[in-house]
Parts: sequence; C-alpha cells; structure tokens
Amino acid sequence: MIFVMVGCLTALGRLFGCCPGATGKLSMTMRNHNNDKPGIRDIILGDPLEVASRFVVAQDWFVKQSSAHSFIADVPGRWGHYQLVADWETDAEIFSAEARLDVLVEGIDTTDLLRLIAELNKGLYFGHFQLSEDNRQIILRHRLLLRGAGGATAEQIEDMIDILLGQCEQAAPLLCQMVYGNPEQTAAAAQLVMTPALGEA
Repeated sequence: MIFVMVGCLTALGRLFGCCPGATGKLSMTMRNHNNDKPGIRDIILGDPLEVASRFVVAQDWFVKQSSAHSFIADVPGRWGHYQLVADWETDAEIFSAEARLDVLVEGIDTTDLLRLIAELNKGLYFGHFQLSEDNRQIILRHRLLLRGAGGATAEQIEDMIDILLGQCEQAAPLLCQMVYGNPEQTAAAAQLVMTPALGEA
C-alpha cells in the first residue's frame, strides 16, 4: 500500500469555542497499486477531543468542558450513570478516556474489592479498572497512543468509548454487589461475567 496525501482541509471549528493544539482535519487517500483496479479510500483524521465531543453530543449526553483539552459527560446506563472523562495530551499525543461508575466506595474494607477488580481486569477487551486516588470511586481507564498519527478517526474514538462503557455495564452489577451486598458470592462470579466483548454505548 502506498499512502498519498491529497490535501489538507480547513481546520474543524471548536465545539466548545476553543481547544488549542488541535490537529485539524486531514484527508488521505490509500491507493493499492498491486492490481489493475486500485481501491481508493479516504481516511479522515481529526482532533481526538473534537471527534469524541461530536460523538458524545450525538448521543444527547450532558457534556461540559472541564479544561481546554478535556471534557466530562454524564452517561445514563442500565445500572446507574457513568461519568465519562476524555482528555487529550497534546505534547505526548495521547487520548485518554475513563468512565467513573456510579458506586460510592465508603466504609468498607477494600481488600476484597481490589481482588475483584483484579479478576475483572483479566477479562477486559482493553483498559483496566482501578480505584480513584481517594479510594472512593471505581474507574475504568484506557489510553490511546497517537504519536505521529496526525489525529484519530471517528471509528477509533467511537469504538473506544463504546467498548469502555459496555465493559462498565458488564461489571457494574458485580461491583455493586461487592460494595453493597455479598462479597463472597461476588468474587466467585467475576470470571463468569466478564468475558471479552464489544461495548454498547
């Protein structure tokens, strides 16, 4: 495959009015010169945070900008609400997304919970569960390395968010039972519930 750059389009407008460090929108054509009828496909790269913002707005989720390079969205789910946090590190060119579960870890010994989280992490498609720094929230986090890529496609960002939230939906009942219910039964069920699967936003 030979990638031929065919042009650079006008930079995308900012969803929130300002977002420094964006890569803009780039059109690339992929041509296959190994056959008589080359296949041509446009690959559209955009600023990862803008791409994520458009996806979130399209779902009608409540979203607010937390800084020039991040936003927070409130996502309704079957087992409660998830707080989706997206962040674009311009210098390192890393897009991070995390989902905070609607489970308050308070007044319990976290030893069994951490064991459950370790078991859940074994079955994840990507990302990892962890406790927040204050040990009060359960977070599912994933980072997408984009150095030198020139941006991200809509499919990359949408799939990342979709799978992340889908995995939260799978794990939420077990995590709620561990925090609010029966820890012994919960730990035994972890491997049965978390099988690698695509998410559902």
